[in-house]
Amino acid sequence: MKLKIEKSILLIAIAGLLVRIGFILIGAKFYFGRPDIYVDADTQAWQDCIATLINTGTYSTNHFSEYGYFIRMPGYSFFIGLFYLLCGENWDTAIPIIAWFQTLLDFFMIVLIYQIGTKIFLNKNIALILSALYAFYPFIIVWTPVVYSEYISIVLLLLSLNYFFHASNKKYWLSGLLIGLAVLFRPQLILLMPIMIIALLVLHRATLNFLKKGLLFTSMFLFAYAPWPLRNYINYKKIILTQDLRGAPNWNIDALSFMQYIYSVKSEWEPQFSQIIQNKKVDWPSESYLTKEDSVKLLRVTFLSKNCGSGFSNWRGYWKDPMTAENNCNTEIKNIFDELRQEQIDENPFNFWVKVPLQNLKKGIFKLTLTDTTTFIKKAASILFIYRTFLLLCGMVGLWLMYKQKGMIQIASIIIGLYFISLYIALCAGTSPQFRNIEMRYFLPADILMLIPAAFLFNKWQERFFMKKINKAE
Repeated sequence: MKLKIEKSILLIAIAGLLVRIGFILIGAKFYFGRPDIYVDADTQAWQDCIATLINTGTYSTNHFSEYGYFIRMPGYSFFIGLFYLLCGENWDTAIPIIAWFQTLLDFFMIVLIYQIGTKIFLNKNIALILSALYAFYPFIIVWTPVVYSEYISIVLLLLSLNYFFHASNKKYWLSGLLIGLAVLFRPQLILLMPIMIIALLVLHRATLNFLKKGLLFTSMFLFAYAPWPLRNYINYKKIILTQDLRGAPNWNIDALSFMQYIYSVKSEWEPQFSQIIQNKKVDWPSESYLTKEDSVKLLRVTFLSKNCGSGFSNWRGYWKDPMTAENNCNTEIKNIFDELRQEQIDENPFNFWVKVPLQNLKKGIFKLTLTDTTTFIKKAASILFIYRTFLLLCGMVGLWLMYKQKGMIQIASIIIGLYFISLYIALCAGTSPQFRNIEMRYFLPADILMLIPAAFLFNKWQERFFMKKINKAE
């Protein structure tokens, strides 16, 4: 792949890189509020998986749990494992190098998204607007230096789209391969695969041509992705397509069942979660009490969760020492929360299927503040979420305008629009343990894609502005 870097895009890419470097050196410690800006709570799981593979030959975080083999998909673990080996199996050296590698790599992603824009729109001005939006998009800047899989999954997503929109049809195999690899980094990208097949159907309406292109794309996707679920079934006799958190001590069945229950009632798990682990009185919402028996069940499960739930006991801030995997009452906790959750589905379906998903949707699109606003920096950072909401709304308008066009612009609108809708429905209204647990980074792939229609809309505004200037001058 050749990247032609013209002067204008080069200046945008350099400016974007300088902003990223400035954030790491100056702003990151205030934004994250921790001394080590390169790692966060989930980093350890990817480290443990690859280190265990290197040392024992088994990809796992926890040999004592039947689910320890599936807690993280392998893409990012293998990526950081390469740096780990090159640094003499020293994470203290490898982690900062990974963070800076990702940061420098984003220079090329600014150029790449410009190239994607030129392929979709055949208009350099729109492509420049798109590259500028990406270069200064706050949440890609924030996540680039963190050793999390989010950033590299975006890299693979953009590379896949670059080849999908390639003028030559010969590049579909590479696009499918890259999106398959991207799924191994972030599971929510699996939703893109059928959407891109739909786009191929629209693009190549002739049956034989579509079958050829679709088969090529799908086969390469499966070549990259399928070894993971096949490994899980062949080696461990479990059908696990993405990941299973139950292998983590803090995500044992007690904590997971609580999470699934509370997200059947409301869109936040606080304050109930903190009240449990801190041994405080738990204030269950009014929606929790659907029958007379619910009071007894909630009292019982609250007591058990506080005193003998091993998953709860492994969260930071737990009121006493963590429990062993054997000395617990996780199964009883799970059974009670599962009963209460099923009752919500059966007896309070409007709340479960409509009200709570809409609350999640509101949070996903219209989140305007950080959870922690105790410092001036945190309060100021909340402005970034207002900007994000503005871009999403502009992207929605831009999507409609793009769909009314023909050719590659319309195809791009189909891919972006369907992925945006499917991801938000899955995260906001899904019923598996992976969904309804809303973290803004989970929306990052859709956020980045929505910059494309936003750039299209901004160009329309720019054209109208200059037309008005010209008309006034005349």
